[in-house]
Amino acid sequence: MVLLGLVLALVLGPLAACGSAAPDPVAAVRGAVDATYGERTARVSFSSTTGPPGTPGTPVTGDGVVDLVGGGADTTVRVPLLGGGTRVLLVAGVVYVQVPPTLALLVPGGRPWASVPLDRLSTGAVAGSLAGFGGTPTDPLQQIDALRGVVEARAVGPEPVDGTPTTHYAGIVDLLATPAAADPARRPAIDRQIAEIGTNRVPVDVWVDDQGLLRRTVQTVTAPDRPGRPATATTVSVTLAEHGLPVTVTAPPPDQVTDLGALLPTG
Repeated sequence: MVLLGLVLALVLGPLAACGSAAPDPVAAVRGAVDATYGERTARVSFSSTTGPPGTPGTPVTGDGVVDLVGGGADTTVRVPLLGGGTRVLLVAGVVYVQVPPTLALLVPGGRPWASVPLDRLSTGAVAGSLAGFGGTPTDPLQQIDALRGVVEARAVGPEPVDGTPTTHYAGIVDLLATPAAADPARRPAIDRQIAEIGTNRVPVDVWVDDQGLLRRTVQTVTAPDRPGRPATATTVSVTLAEHGLPVTVTAPPPDQVTDLGALLPTG
């Protein structure tokens, strides 16, 4: 009987260990991205800081709802120097901004909304001009989508996010492995980002809850010194909640929108 017990222990012990093994961290993060897209929608809050490395940077914050599958968002963004919150919609690849009173005189036509294609906001000239207003554009959809390019990850350990139990993972996103890199329309923005930061590998932290859903992602990129431009560090954080809630995002009426796309600088 003792011998039988030893045999069973030797045979079943490894099987039990295999059954309780921790999931592969890369698979866990990618699986969480897929599961979150499977829920289609979520409520988000996000923030970004941009400034010289080692400084607090200039904050931009926001919150709202996103349609991950449809590529839509309805958010309120708070940018220094503009005062209060500004409503920002993302519909079919176009950003619609409810013109703040402080900028009303700068928008031709006097309409309450201004629009610009999202891909134009990633150009160096536009991003630089927005930094002058105290921040750079934050698209929570792009931050989540980039996690599909995770190529390395390790489990840091359990950490709560807003009271929800999660597992914290630290990893690396290969920008060339993201869906944006495979999309001809979005690839130029990826190439510009790589040129600016000098690498295609970006550190990322991800928090996944017990249901396998994304709860938070944080990315930090640093652009080194360039002629005429000092080094800058940008940290972007996106927190998700209420996965699967009803979300409908529609563009403002055309007669209420000024198209600024043609007026923005290129390059």
